[in-house]
Amino acid sequence: HESTGDTALMRQTLDALPRKRTSFAHPLMETQQSQLDEVRRKLSQSGVLGDGSAGVVARSRQPKKRGPSVMAHALSGAVGSVMAVMLLYPIDTVKLLVQTAGANSNAGFFTTLSKVIGGEGIFRLYKGLTASIITECIHSFNYWVFHGLLFKYVAPANDTSRTPTSHRLLLNLVAKQLNWLCTVPFEVIAGTNQLDPRNPGFVATAVMLYRTGGIGTFYRGLVVSLVLAINPAIMNTMITSILNLVAVLRKSAGADHESARDHGPATVGVATALSKFTATAATYPLIRAKVLQQTAKSGTSQRSMFEIWTDIVKMEGPTGLYRGILAMTYKTVMHNTLMMAFKHMLGPTRAITPPITPELQRQELMQQPMAFMARDPFPADLCNAEKLDEILLYLRPGQQIHKLEERLEGMTKNLQQVQFLEGRLDHVSVEMKELKDMIGTLMDLQMKPQAKTPNGVSA
Repeated sequence: HESTGDTALMRQTLDALPRKRTSFAHPLMETQQSQLDEVRRKLSQSGVLGDGSAGVVARSRQPKKRGPSVMAHALSGAVGSVMAVMLLYPIDTVKLLVQTAGANSNAGFFTTLSKVIGGEGIFRLYKGLTASIITECIHSFNYWVFHGLLFKYVAPANDTSRTPTSHRLLLNLVAKQLNWLCTVPFEVIAGTNQLDPRNPGFVATAVMLYRTGGIGTFYRGLVVSLVLAINPAIMNTMITSILNLVAVLRKSAGADHESARDHGPATVGVATALSKFTATAATYPLIRAKVLQQTAKSGTSQRSMFEIWTDIVKMEGPTGLYRGILAMTYKTVMHNTLMMAFKHMLGPTRAITPPITPELQRQELMQQPMAFMARDPFPADLCNAEKLDEILLYLRPGQQIHKLEERLEGMTKNLQQVQFLEGRLDHVSVEMKELKDMIGTLMDLQMKPQAKTPNGVSA
């Protein structure tokens, strides 16, 4: 019968369906069984189920890298400052002698240097070094602690060019002012000890200042120092801006984002030198007024910043406000250059400006988009973990596949019932045919004429 052939064909089709997985994904996601097995094998090495069945890609969440601690920046800054002080202390001594010289003295940096070496010997340039090292160590460590805490918890993107310039300038200013509130007494003691020909030492100088002027003596020049906090604020703000400019130039030359912002000690040192020179030239009158306040003899009345400027202009002229700027420039520029270079070499790297998220453009993502089933294929670089999860969600035996398999099982049961009914129908058809033959035979017997026997009885 034809029904028997159709039944066999249907059974073969149903037997093949469960072994063939149907995907409801985009046509680009569909693949042959051999390709799918290859994909599963490769993905099983990266977190997919290892039993051969497709699973969801296991996202490996890398632990977030913690940046260098504030203490690491503070320690490296303190060590760098101490090394710079030890190398440049003779220049600092000459600078201080020039700044505190009387109005009748016209000796400059090199003249003062030759007089000191000729009159007192070269070791005079190193007197008071211990007090200056102690002061600089405390001063630098304290500043980098305040700087690190403010930029870590207040700045939107740490000390990088992503933080607005005005925001960086304000935070640098506040950090330096907090530092001066803690370290002005140390600077007063170190400066007084450095100018005293006897150089009694840090502790002896502190005791002498306390006995002659009390606690207030240690805070001479505090107001000027708070105002002068704009000097390092300008310097540190300009350093970040200059390094950002260098990174832009490197990127324009073809470097990638991270390598363009991987600045070496030399680059950081040059940026520091340019920044410190600009800041010193802009604020030097304040610097000299502060030095004269802090090195005034004990017991004398405390003069204000404007009174000091007035006296300088009367006795030395307007150029007197910039007396000693050459020595100051040598000292401060070289000191900060060496300090930042040493800090960069010894300590953690500076915070790197995070890259700007580019706006995705169709022309960049899809050079020649090809229409496929009325939809465009997504670029290969977008095949990330989320996309793979979405793809494998269709490929694995999910709810839709389970429903289809249940429907196929139901159809198989129905087919078995149909086959049973067909078998019964085959038997019924045979019986009907036998019944038909019997009825035909009876009809034939009735239709034949009755034959008579010799005795006259019909057979």
